[in-house]
Amino acid sequence: MDISIGPVSMQMLDIVADIARSEKLNDIAIIYDDTFDIQNTPRRVLTNVAAQHVYVELATERLMVKDSVATLASIGVKSFFLIASRQNAEAFLSAFSRISIQNFSPNIFVLTKDSNLICGDCFPLNNVLLITVRSQESARRQFRDYMRNGIDPDVAIDTIKADEAMAFDVARLLSRAVANVTASRGGFSNIDQIDCRDPPEISMHNDSQAFDLVTHMKRDILDGVLGTLAWDEAEKAMLYQMSMSVNRLHFSQGTPPGRTSVATWSESGGLVKSAPLVTNTGRRNYRVVTVAGTPPFVYKYGNINDTGEVTYDGYCIQMLQKLAEEMDFAYTIYDVESVGSMDEEGNWDGAIRELIDGNADIAVGPISVMAERENVIDFTVPYYDLVGLTILMKKPEFDYSLVKFLSVLDEEVWGCIIGAFVLFSGLIAIFDKLSPFSYQNRKTESWQGVTGTEPRVFTLKEGIWFCMMSLTPQGGGETPRALSGRLIAATWWLFGFIIIATYTANLAAFLTVSRLETPIESLDDLSKQFKVQYAPQNGSVAMTYFQRMAQIEYRFYEIWKNMSLDENLAAVERAKLAVWDYPVSDKYTKLWNTMKNSRFPDNATSAVERVLEGNFAFISDATSNKYQTLINCDLWEVGEEFSRKPYALAVQEGSSLRGELSNTILKLINRRVLEELKTYWWTKDEKECPKIEDESDGISIRNIGGVFLVIVIGAGLSLLTLAFEFYWYRIRPRQSRLTKKQKSSSNSQNQLTASMNSDIWGDGLNGYSNTNGTSADKKEFSVIPSSVPSGFLGLDAGFSTTGFELADRF
Repeated sequence: MDISIGPVSMQMLDIVADIARSEKLNDIAIIYDDTFDIQNTPRRVLTNVAAQHVYVELATERLMVKDSVATLASIGVKSFFLIASRQNAEAFLSAFSRISIQNFSPNIFVLTKDSNLICGDCFPLNNVLLITVRSQESARRQFRDYMRNGIDPDVAIDTIKADEAMAFDVARLLSRAVANVTASRGGFSNIDQIDCRDPPEISMHNDSQAFDLVTHMKRDILDGVLGTLAWDEAEKAMLYQMSMSVNRLHFSQGTPPGRTSVATWSESGGLVKSAPLVTNTGRRNYRVVTVAGTPPFVYKYGNINDTGEVTYDGYCIQMLQKLAEEMDFAYTIYDVESVGSMDEEGNWDGAIRELIDGNADIAVGPISVMAERENVIDFTVPYYDLVGLTILMKKPEFDYSLVKFLSVLDEEVWGCIIGAFVLFSGLIAIFDKLSPFSYQNRKTESWQGVTGTEPRVFTLKEGIWFCMMSLTPQGGGETPRALSGRLIAATWWLFGFIIIATYTANLAAFLTVSRLETPIESLDDLSKQFKVQYAPQNGSVAMTYFQRMAQIEYRFYEIWKNMSLDENLAAVERAKLAVWDYPVSDKYTKLWNTMKNSRFPDNATSAVERVLEGNFAFISDATSNKYQTLINCDLWEVGEEFSRKPYALAVQEGSSLRGELSNTILKLINRRVLEELKTYWWTKDEKECPKIEDESDGISIRNIGGVFLVIVIGAGLSLLTLAFEFYWYRIRPRQSRLTKKQKSSSNSQNQLTASMNSDIWGDGLNGYSNTNGTSADKKEFSVIPSSVPSGFLGLDAGFSTTGFELADRF
């Protein structure tokens, strides 16, 4: 009595045939290892599939992979099915991603028993699809907990292997069957070991128990990790009702690839696609390497929409897109850290190395055309202007101030000057007041009978005005008459003369010294000073340039030294050489030694940080330095460009792409397409920075503006004073006179009314009550004089006074 359990690997292989039929694949290579036991079973993976295919044993070493892939490309294979363990699959993909075969970009389907694929060192690959089993969530968590508790405490839920999951499910199924047998039979006895070589003698009890155990297992249905595990009567085996998923991988260097689901598969429903699985392999496809982080030529944007996919943009990337449209090719792009440099042994790194090794077809970016590079790769026609090296420095900080003319003297000095001004203004007024010889004390005696302008009286106001005007070219005007007053005025004049002279001299020196600091404007200025450190980036083209220039100077020096010290040299020749003490310049030797002491920055970011800290100059490509000045207003580019070289695209040595790319670049140049790209990308990130004023041209308005502020303040005070004077001496007296007139008119009217009442009524009011109810004094009535005009008192109709009404009786 036995029961068969179908191997999970054979069930997983069923999806291969369905994909080949659904996508109508032809020219297929099945690359395998011993994981799925294909080598020991008939090669029937693509049974009943009308497609040419070949079986290739998987290789993981880079050279073997390259030879194998080259062979497959030569026979026209267009699709790979990589059926192997996760480790071998990652090794193959890593090696394959570094191989570049023109016009060969196969679709790669990866089938492993693991649920994940990492391949962190893989370069970006075109159209790689991973096939994995879809596990049940609850059973998967049970399996994870079991593994963590008993085997591996660090196991992750996304690292489940199919064979281990199947063993776990079979153990669970067997455990449930034993429990059922135990419950039905009232116990479970151990079954003796069976010797397959001899006919066994099995007791009826054990035979019945084994029969019950198998029966319960066939009847049971288990929700396993890899799907529902149940007995299949047709296959006479325990099989999974398995479902699988197909995910497109998005590779990014150094990180696990992102996934996008494109299809699902099950034994009952077959293959259900949500997106096309394969790409058109008839179109040319090239592998492009670039140097990221070199704006505005190449921008790198990572992890778009959490897919792990990396995108690129910039001047060079858009130019590449234009080239792809014109030449009708597709491309896969990846990046490296640098363009590449050659070491002392002639070995290259960076993008140049990728071209040499055949990993890339085209190198795109700010790649300078150099003779040493042309020895190992080919360049297209230049796509950019000649670019040299320049110096990047921090902008000088100018101390602008509207009252800069006041900063010539210290605050304490200004305080003393103001104090002296107040003191002498008061002294002049006091001396003029107390001196018996002053004009104000002898005014009657001095001025009586004299015509003309009256002499000046030095009050406090006049003293302030005299001291103020004495400091100006206008002069203080008339001086005090008394000798003591003249002495104090002369003392103030002497003080003012010294202060004005000192201020003028210091102001001139202050402005002159600020212009004597000559800024660094060239490489020669850098070599002549010791305050500012300078260096290019480590391993850059600029570093190579200075190193080789210093080596050339040293070689020429050695040649001259050997010639001048040659004992076999004729006297005439020695005399000719003796004219020169040192005929070879040591400019670059000094520069190189200083650079080594200054430490070479590892990258452009750290270099810019050092520049912003001050006292450091970064020597780099003019395009790189110019871009930094556009995005950071604290930086500026100094000096003329030197060691100028053009930028061009790089291809493998002897590549046929060189001529085609060159012709297309010339077309884009003639249509001004590249000029438009250049304008757009150089202005995209530009900031509005304040203009740097040339201090040698004159004093800036930002420094001398305080003088005009003095005029504004003075004019404002004058207007306020004028308004006060106008009010005090014109409006205020007028209001005072009007008030007095109104008061005088009111008093006259009251007196006139009282006189009229007395003349009219006399004592006739005696015995009458007034409006307040009090007794009125007796008055005699009298007739209004005829001289009073009619209506003077308003008596045309009658009038009322103190409660009495009179008719018109006159």
